[in-house]
Amino acid sequence: YLDQVQRVTIVSTDGVFVTDERPRTRIFLQAVAMNGAEAQTGYSGPGCCRGFETYKDVIDVEQHAKIAADMAVTMLHAPECPAGFLPVVIDGGFGGVIFHEACGHSLEATAVGWGNSVFCDKIGTKIASDRVSAVDDGTLPGEWGSIHIDDEGTPGRRNLLIENGVLKGYLIDKLGSRRMGMPVTGSSRRQGYMFAPTSRMTNT
Repeated sequence: YLDQVQRVTIVSTDGVFVTDERPRTRIFLQAVAMNGAEAQTGYSGPGCCRGFETYKDVIDVEQHAKIAADMAVTMLHAPECPAGFLPVVIDGGFGGVIFHEACGHSLEATAVGWGNSVFCDKIGTKIASDRVSAVDDGTLPGEWGSIHIDDEGTPGRRNLLIENGVLKGYLIDKLGSRRMGMPVTGSSRRQGYMFAPTSRMTNT
């Protein structure tokens, strides 16, 4: 179980003076199903940017425990997966993780501003199927990646990255903005006050 509150003050020479309070809570549930010598596990780890009250009206712990248990039992009785080239169906949750790792980091100014991304100079270019649209939205209420302000004091926002297969934007912090000649997008994050900020995703 994780429960934390981060209190942030950002003061900069360009006139920013803002404070923010960032509560987070998360619970990690794991179930084990056994059949003789074989054991399989199931997992669920819901969390959000709210306090402990989330377990009253947002996160149903019992429901997530059942999800973990059902996963473990399903895995225990599942047949071996065949080898070969097969169609793959990706659900919405894990599809977001795949986009985050495969494409999202390459759309951050940390990569684009230094010319280290396959998406450099591709704004307005078709880079994917017409069916692909992608948004990074830091304004979703209470979600794990949501922010009131980023770590340079820029308000969080909804950033359209890909629309119908066409690249529309990047995720840009202040240094990336200067390097790229493009406006900031509320995408700055820093590990702590001793670290320089960098560009990162919010909710993808």
